[in-house]
Amino acid sequence: MRFIVAVLLSLVLVACSNVKDLKFTKDNEEQVMEKVRKSKDLTGEEVALLIAALMRTSLSGSGLEGKTVGQLIQEQKNIAAEAEAKEKEAKRLAEEAAKKEAAVAAELSKHIMVAPFKKSFHKADYRNYEYEDKISVAFVIENRSNKDIKAFKGETIFKDAFGEPIISTNLTYDKGIKAGEKKNWYGELEYNWLMSDQRKFRDTELENMEFEWKPKAIIFTDGSKIGLDN
Repeated sequence: MRFIVAVLLSLVLVACSNVKDLKFTKDNEEQVMEKVRKSKDLTGEEVALLIAALMRTSLSGSGLEGKTVGQLIQEQKNIAAEAEAKEKEAKRLAEEAAKKEAAVAAELSKHIMVAPFKKSFHKADYRNYEYEDKISVAFVIENRSNKDIKAFKGETIFKDAFGEPIISTNLTYDKGIKAGEKKNWYGELEYNWLMSDQRKFRDTELENMEFEWKPKAIIFTDGSKIGLDN
């Protein structure tokens, strides 16, 4: 009889020799984690996954009861893999959208071109009911196509000498411009001295900046359209 009991005990010990087989109950979390800390059965990555799983179940209130250490590690591994897959998909979609936008901008630049030629800063003049400081930028707009343009929109991006963006603004023009025509257009930006990008934009001379024009959509007077909105 003693021999049978000893054999059964040895079988139980063998069965639970790996901490991954330890099962959580309602009150044994500390004891299980103490065995995990003393054990060499888990890799560093598996320990980190287990800790993340414990934090997740604690925050969600789902509980640990009935789950083994190994099950929790696998659950967390699956969650991490799913999150990584979603992140990769989001990155792929973002890159795809950026490529499409760049291709559209390159094509539309053949039809409409915008370039700045003057920048100035205007202080508020309360006596003339002007309550905001403003940065003014003068642009030249050129219709390079063989069709009259009714309206267009795009993004103007000003960069420093190293090509790092300083500020970007949306530009929408709906005054019309004939085929082959050039026009000057003046835009204003309300200046906020708390914004570091606006301070840099104000203080940097136009000749010391790089400029990028990213057209996004064009409507011609004949009703046809090209661009991202089409």
